[in-house]
Amino acid sequence: MPSDPLAARRITQVLHEGFADPTVGPSRRRAQSDLVDDWLRTLWGRAEGPAQGAALAAIGSLGRRSLGPASDLDLVLLLDPAQVHAERAEQLATALWYPIWDSGTSLDHAVRSPAECADVARTDLRAAISLLDLRLIAGDAQLVQDTAARVRIQWRREARRRVGELAALATDRQRRYGSLAHSSEPNLKSDRGGLRDITVIRALAESWLADHDHAVVDAAATVLRDARDALQAVTGTSGTRLRRADQEAVAALTGHATADEHHRVLADAARAVTWELHRAVRAAEAGLAPGGSATRGAGTARRPALQRLAHGVLVQTGEVSVDPDSTDPLRDVAAVRHAATTGLPLSAATLARMAQAPIGTLGPAQRDVLVDALAGEHLADTYEALDVKGIVARWVPGWEEIRNRPQRSAVHRFTVDRHQIETVLEAQRFLARVSRPDLLLLAALLHDLGKRAGARDHAAEGAALAEAAALHLGVEADDARTVATLVREHLTLVDLATGRDLADPATLRDLLHAVDQDLGTLELLRALTEADAIAAGPAAWSTWRTDLVDHLTSLARSALSGTAPAPRTRLAPQRSAQETVRAAVRRTGSAQVLYPAHLEAEPISQICLGAPDGAGVFAAMARVLVRLRLDVHSAVVTTGDGIAVNTWWVAAAPADLPHPSVLRTALERELAHRDRADARVLELPAALPPRTTEDTPVVTLLPGASREATVVQVNARNRPSLLADVAEVITLHGMQVRSAHVMTLGRRAVDVLYLTDQHGRALDPPATGRIVAALMEAAET
Repeated sequence: MPSDPLAARRITQVLHEGFADPTVGPSRRRAQSDLVDDWLRTLWGRAEGPAQGAALAAIGSLGRRSLGPASDLDLVLLLDPAQVHAERAEQLATALWYPIWDSGTSLDHAVRSPAECADVARTDLRAAISLLDLRLIAGDAQLVQDTAARVRIQWRREARRRVGELAALATDRQRRYGSLAHSSEPNLKSDRGGLRDITVIRALAESWLADHDHAVVDAAATVLRDARDALQAVTGTSGTRLRRADQEAVAALTGHATADEHHRVLADAARAVTWELHRAVRAAEAGLAPGGSATRGAGTARRPALQRLAHGVLVQTGEVSVDPDSTDPLRDVAAVRHAATTGLPLSAATLARMAQAPIGTLGPAQRDVLVDALAGEHLADTYEALDVKGIVARWVPGWEEIRNRPQRSAVHRFTVDRHQIETVLEAQRFLARVSRPDLLLLAALLHDLGKRAGARDHAAEGAALAEAAALHLGVEADDARTVATLVREHLTLVDLATGRDLADPATLRDLLHAVDQDLGTLELLRALTEADAIAAGPAAWSTWRTDLVDHLTSLARSALSGTAPAPRTRLAPQRSAQETVRAAVRRTGSAQVLYPAHLEAEPISQICLGAPDGAGVFAAMARVLVRLRLDVHSAVVTTGDGIAVNTWWVAAAPADLPHPSVLRTALERELAHRDRADARVLELPAALPPRTTEDTPVVTLLPGASREATVVQVNARNRPSLLADVAEVITLHGMQVRSAHVMTLGRRAVDVLYLTDQHGRALDPPATGRIVAALMEAAET
């Protein structure tokens, strides 16, 4: 073991003290930095570092004196070539770097002259930003001071041409890493709104082109650094990715009751950082733009040009503000509308004024202006500005309960509140297709208000909250009830379309009941369904789900308008393909395979399998697909007239599918051995045990879904053998699958099974209890 390792010195400090106290974090990091400084000065003395012409300097977190328990070290050995020759420089570097490496500490190092530092800062943006934190550790203090001053002068001289690069750097980081506030496993350093963005904000301030709210940024930095320190203390590594497995421990160490509570605090800090970066970049760009600093007047009367708009809204120096003397009741919402529609930011003074202004129930005119704002293409940026000041939570009852609330789902990309904003943006595409676009936007804004802590059914609980919020926003009572209906049923259409038998009259009956037998409400629900799913993430919507939803909507539309139903579209189980397979099975008495369709835009293909019906046929088909490594995304299983014809959508392009003869041979072999227990065993690696409560399978009865069958939904973490295991359990219990509807959603599989006994009747209560327990066990395996 090295005689003087950094790791041993860290043990002398009580790292876990003060993590839950935000006032202790900065002093703890300074103490940790001082500890490392002392050790590095010891190494400098042992290396006999010269007092003139050479210096050891720090950048990064050590340069800022914000070192974490396991942070990397970023060091620069500064050398004056006129005073230190190359051989001595190499000896000095070797004497410094090797003891650090031997200690097990991660080191990023460089050996440069002051001129080389300036050259690197001129050509490399990231290096320029990091060198702004250059700080003396040991050696020639004047050398470090002169180099730091040289870098800063150059940074300010070239900052005007680098504003665009800084904005692109932040944008590129968001593209590669995502948003810290909305990530289920945030990177505290690299995600948008993380520690790197704070460094960029301060670099902009060093350029003198734009400033920021120092109190807000400092507070956010403390929150993020405290989380980083706790994470490093928990994991013992320098990583900054807060993974699910560590979130509860990190939350406890930072004084939060749950990981969700800690996430809300992190999201609040990250959104504040994101907004301050946005403001700083916009301010710098406005100052550089040809018209950004337009003025009027002359001499001492010269001042920025001012544009006056209706309702007391002002535009000045590229920002939206309000006339403080205006008493127009539409003033504030009109300012928000102008920002959302033009992309111009709201000024800091205007946001501060809105955050303090008294809020009451909106009048009809205010409501209409607010709806216009919801139709603005720049709504997301405007929302983030309002959210940082807590304005939306003051305007919309119930918003505070879902603000920054994480969604522990692989499907969702955003926190609950931002997901609602994204849903509004997606709903904008449907405004010309519905009779009440205003209600669509309001329902999109309010549809997840029920996702509060402890909610059991967020759609049902959110309906009342949404109605109350709509009334507060100036919506008439009848319209508020329609909004409540849309919120209560916003999952109904997709659940029925993808999880129920579309040929069963009960499915259509349930949809018509959900929309109160109203065609306008149906169209609004169809639009909200797609907007909500696309806003959630790519795993929540797909071409085949679109087809199923559209088909069920068409059936309901026809029923409500009294017209003939539209034909099913190309991705539904094609009737001609099913009849072809059914006829072939009837003629030959053997298994049949047909590939009727595939998607051009997605690697999804359709497989139609048919065989004489009987015990174990469904399970045999599922096992064949598992053995051939075909990942099932969706399926519709039907039986009738003694023949089972099942349509499967699998994740494969046509060229990747086995030849139909291969699949038919495999299916015949599986059917021939379906009575042999050893032949039914799938040779697959064991599934990992559930890690969190959200991975626990849920088996639910759907009473009233069908008069002829018992309908059971299995919702579980997906694995290759899940469907085959479920099918095997049904076979072992001597039950029949009248139809099945299979869907993969992120990491979850949702299988809805229409089960009957051997006589084709719905299951009795004892049989239902047995199969539910057995399916639960199979889903956990």
